[in-house]
Amino acid sequence: MNVVSTTVRVVLSIALVCLAPALSATETDWLELREGHEGKKIQAKVQRIKLPELGSDGGQQVTVTIPKSKMKGKNKVHEVIVVGQRDGKEEILPGISYEWSEDYESDSYGLIIKLEKMQDFPIRVYLKDDLPLPDHQ
Repeated sequence: MNVVSTTVRVVLSIALVCLAPALSATETDWLELREGHEGKKIQAKVQRIKLPELGSDGGQQVTVTIPKSKMKGKNKVHEVIVVGQRDGKEEILPGISYEWSEDYESDSYGLIIKLEKMQDFPIRVYLKDDLPLPDHQ
């Protein structure tokens, strides 16, 4: 293998890793972490931001509403991936958890995202509705 083909393989591998969250997923626009910010892509809206209690080392809770007309249903979502954009670079945020709020609004789902650390840069949410194929061993 020569240096050029190795470099091409590395670049393609990195591109696939970066695109992996988007494969078979509904995604939001970049959402600013401020209440009221609404993306255009699926009209996801940052409805509420709850800051951690003083003295705790956790991150904030972000409630995002998503119009029901833009999703097949929250029960179809098998994984939520949150990507942050800092200094022009995208990275999957580690240690997030999420839950769906019960009947947030009649025409929207409420997604509560719990971030591991305080964040102040835009996030994008991927709602993955695919499942890996089972192993047939």
